Amino acid sequence: MAIAMARGNLWEVLHVLRIMHKIVTAAITGVGILIFSSACTTSAVTASQESCTFTWSNIDDRDVLTAVSEARTLAKGEKWVPSMHVLRSGVAQVTGVKLDNPQTAITSLGKRVGQSLAPIGQMYPSKGRHGENSFGAAGRYVVYQVARHLVDADFVVECGGKRLGSGHATSWQSGDSGGTAECGVKTGDENRIARMALELAC
Repeated sequence: MAIAMARGNLWEVLHVLRIMHKIVTAAITGVGILIFSSACTTSAVTASQESCTFTWSNIDDRDVLTAVSEARTLAKGEKWVPSMHVLRSGVAQVTGVKLDNPQTAITSLGKRVGQSLAPIGQMYPSKGRHGENSFGAAGRYVVYQVARHLVDADFVVECGGKRLGSGHATSWQSGDSGGTAECGVKTGDENRIARMALELAC
């Protein structure tokens, strides 16, 4: 009797093992019920909420000389289309944390520094300052371009009270900016950019 019961228990154990083997085989070959989740899959953090808050630090706001012409001696009223030598170029951009609308970072930075800043993708120097020039008096002149309030800054962004990440933004005051200066004529201490242009070209 004991031997018969032992044999019956053995057959039950073997039956259970066969069923478990089929389940494992199905999971491995992709047949049957999917028992694994994709919990380990990750994706880029994005932020699209209008309520996001940007906290700014390491703000560097300055005027930058971006292009300068050669110096040229002109008669009064003489027309001149200078050829410009680019000293520095750049693009308005946001790097670091991925935002659905990175322009929100530039808008926030503009409010922080009190300037209307160039939109994402705009480049400096612009080609708008390469046109014809004329002067009211004879002299030796230089034409130059400027990126005014060129701003670089770091930020941390939070949406709905949750920190999404950190990044860096670069932009400058919207619109063309530039000027002319005459060689040998003092520009004054307040006009650092014009003085730099004269030092380079005259």
